[in-house]
Amino acid sequence: MLAHFARRSVVEIEPYGWEATDALIAARHRLPADTILRFDLNTVPSAPPSWHAAMTAARDEGGPQEYADPTYDELTRLLGGYLGVAPTQILVGAGADEILSIICQTFLDPGDAVVVTAPTYPVHTLRPQQLGATVRVCPLDTDFSPDPERLLAAAVGAKLLILCSPNNPTGNAFDPALIERIIAASPCPVVLDEAYAEFGDWSAIPLLDRHPHLIVVRTMSKAFALAGMRLGYAVAGSGAIDLLQRLRPTNSISVVTARIAAAGLRDLPAMRANVARVAAARGPLVAGLRAAGAHVYPSVTNFLLTDWGGPDAAGAVAARLERRGLVVRNYAHHQFLPGHLRITVRSAEQNARLLAALRAG
Repeated sequence: MLAHFARRSVVEIEPYGWEATDALIAARHRLPADTILRFDLNTVPSAPPSWHAAMTAARDEGGPQEYADPTYDELTRLLGGYLGVAPTQILVGAGADEILSIICQTFLDPGDAVVVTAPTYPVHTLRPQQLGATVRVCPLDTDFSPDPERLLAAAVGAKLLILCSPNNPTGNAFDPALIERIIAASPCPVVLDEAYAEFGDWSAIPLLDRHPHLIVVRTMSKAFALAGMRLGYAVAGSGAIDLLQRLRPTNSISVVTARIAAAGLRDLPAMRANVARVAAARGPLVAGLRAAGAHVYPSVTNFLLTDWGGPDAAGAVAARLERRGLVVRNYAHHQFLPGHLRITVRSAEQNARLLAALRAG
């Protein structure tokens, strides 16, 4: 009955496929829950000790009955220093997903068109659909690069064009010149999801002065190892940020999140050490996966896209690993990636456990 009163776009939408919990996977295979290793979530294996200390301090310094500073001045100031922009060019939120939601709510009415690439982060499609927008999908080329002409043609009459670089789930970074070409010629605002930017060597943030219709979305979930804290942010011209601020939820960032994120921004060497550890662990994992029979695509990120030769083969590999408590992202029957698995680069020891399971058959 309630569905009769719900918005049509909500009733018709395909729900997001939430990942199975450690407890569910452990019960399914009769394994201890603490032995489950997630190679499907693109998280960094561990947070630096200084950030654990910040968590303890945040717990001790202020009671949970109080709200955080609603302006998040300290966070925006620290982020501005890190990125080389003014604090007025930053909007913070509870993860990049909330930032993407705010952007879509700001620019989209029901029936408006949004241009996205594929394969890419599914939230780029999900959020517009939740608002009743029409999504125009432009498949990436065989090397997983975007086609500028196709994207720009699709953007005519659209309200948003959303890109992701480095791209999830493919792991590649798009050519910076190609990205700027698309931004410069786009007839509508361009949203560039840079969730994995710290793992690469380029960002579009310096382009903001030349392109006021550009909005860059970042997160502290990946290289900063703060996925559980939920801290994302948009970087844009002050005019765009002013529009987004009108829809920012009040107090969506907790006191603890704000303080730990600030601690992370004061300890940039720790974040860079995370990135270096991932880079060091990635090569041996690539070699081991190739030895196991996978085609491994080039990646600048903390995850690898792998092709196992077909949906059945990929599904069998994913199932075999899960029985050993090793969970990978299964794209065996994905529309654009049949026969593929995405595998997070974890610590050298954890990666070795996965490779040993593959060798064991």
